Amino acid sequence: MLGTQTDYCGAVKPSSIEQSVYEADLFATRFTEIPSNMQMRCDYDSKTDGQPKYGGYAPRDLAEGTDGWMIQYYEYDTDRQCTKRTISYGNWTNSASETYA
Repeated sequence: MLGTQTDYCGAVKPSSIEQSVYEADLFATRFTEIPSNMQMRCDYDSKTDGQPKYGGYAPRDLAEGTDGWMIQYYEYDTDRQCTKRTISYGNWTNSASETYA
C-alpha cells in the first residue's frame, strides 16, 4: 500500500528521530519554521483588509536594501482568505518586484 512504510536508499537505515518526523502519506519529512533571532517586516495594502500582502524574515540588523531576506507573498480570494503563499529571496526594499515561486 502506498505510503505505509519508510523507504530508504544507501547503506544506512534512518534513525529513530528521522523516522519519527517522516510523513508517510506525503513521502516527506516534517519540519517547523522557527525564525528565532530574526527580524520580521510586513507590508499591507487596502485590498487585503488587515492581512499582510508581503512578509519577510532576515537576520537581525540586516538592512532592508540588503539581499538576505526571505520574503513571502500572500494571495487572497474574494472573501479575503489566504489561498496561496509563495516565497522569494532578495531584499525587502524590492519586495514588490521580486519573482515569487
